[in-house]
Amino acid sequence: MQTFHYDFIIIGTGPAGLAAAMTACNSGKKVLILEKEDSLGGVCVNTGTFPSKTLREAVLHLTGHLKRKVFAEDYCSTHDGEISMERLQQRLHHVRIEEQAIISGQLERNGIDILRGNGRFADPRTILVEQLNKKEEIRIEGDRILIATGSQPRNPPSVPFDHKVIVDSTSILKINQIPRSLIILGGGVIGSEYATIFAALGVKVTLLDRGDRLLKFLDHEISAELQKNFPQGNVEYIPKCGDFKIEKNSQGAQVTLADDRVISADCLFFALGREANTASLSLENAGIRLNEHHYIEVNELYQTSTPDIYAVGDVIGWPSLAATSIVQGRLAALNALKLRVESFPKIFPFGIYTIPEISYVGITEEEANARGYKIVIGRCRYAELPRGQISGECEGMLKMIVHADTREILGVHILGGGATEVIHIAQIALIHNAKIDIFLDNIFNYPTYSEALKIAAFSASNKISNTHIEL
Repeated sequence: MQTFHYDFIIIGTGPAGLAAAMTACNSGKKVLILEKEDSLGGVCVNTGTFPSKTLREAVLHLTGHLKRKVFAEDYCSTHDGEISMERLQQRLHHVRIEEQAIISGQLERNGIDILRGNGRFADPRTILVEQLNKKEEIRIEGDRILIATGSQPRNPPSVPFDHKVIVDSTSILKINQIPRSLIILGGGVIGSEYATIFAALGVKVTLLDRGDRLLKFLDHEISAELQKNFPQGNVEYIPKCGDFKIEKNSQGAQVTLADDRVISADCLFFALGREANTASLSLENAGIRLNEHHYIEVNELYQTSTPDIYAVGDVIGWPSLAATSIVQGRLAALNALKLRVESFPKIFPFGIYTIPEISYVGITEEEANARGYKIVIGRCRYAELPRGQISGECEGMLKMIVHADTREILGVHILGGGATEVIHIAQIALIHNAKIDIFLDNIFNYPTYSEALKIAAFSASNKISNTHIEL
């Protein structure tokens, strides 16, 4: 059996693995990246982040979701042709191919070796690889190894998946036609994103949630605003759905709830959780421990229970974002190579690509109250924002949590156009412990979505002034 030695071996070519590979390579190390699939980019490029966001953009474009509000029937009557899953899938395929080519080019230009195959640990420094389309195994040894194998949709055996009528977040991208009706089980990020995307296509969506509030980690006001602005009113949200039974029949799929309600639809999307891709790695041979949620256990430097093996991205669990995985990959490589000891940033934004989109940074109103902070709330509603009127994105709001005594910005929460872009301005403000005056005293392009920060800051400032007058 052939044996090859590397300074750094990375398992997985998603955002976390690629960031680690580039960091190690730029440090002059001999780097190998191992990928078991025949496509590069991991879940992010192939079945998760990029496909779902591409689908969202394609739906917004092809349906004229925003233009309908500006031009009403004049736009709808001139719209070009029927929207089909085939048409949407063509766009997904194009983006995948382009991204995979970019990744391949980056790895090649930087002299990073790529090995295609399924690897499993033989010991803490050795991985046995069964190569794709080849029968022989090869042995690779690494001074440092990083696991970035991501996650996959949870498929409980009690759910009769056929990946045509009853689907998960991978197979929903491959369905043959747009359903007339869709049941989505799960009120988390993935379920909420797809609920609004299909609603914008005119699909009647029933969104079942075991929790008592949609996206319950959000500020309550933003969550309520999303429900109020579901596309075309096509989403029926049912909280606290309790236990359920899923069945497939000749008409499609049906769910029977604990209270004996029966909900039927052409298609059912099971979006209740994901699980780490660790089953084929033989982690026990490397002495790597899993936590109680079956994710790889790491410390703040991303070291596993075996010091020279690191893990990052979805395989370690929360926050399971492409953006955070990139940072984790870079930090893990720096820490592993003893170039710098860094921990993960404490302040970072979340982006949720529903329609309308959501992004936030900092604490919620509920968290501020729980900590006993004296706060005021500044708001800017998109209906009063000139940029929102011009673009047709009139739904939503920007909400700013401000300390009433210090004027410090504690959190910013946005639902509406440009939310995932505008939030970075707020992020920089929070990182530097800025006060609302930074927005009051500076000039914003006009009209823009970013101007909502200035309006919300004025709203908060006025409330602070009134409070002081009352005292």
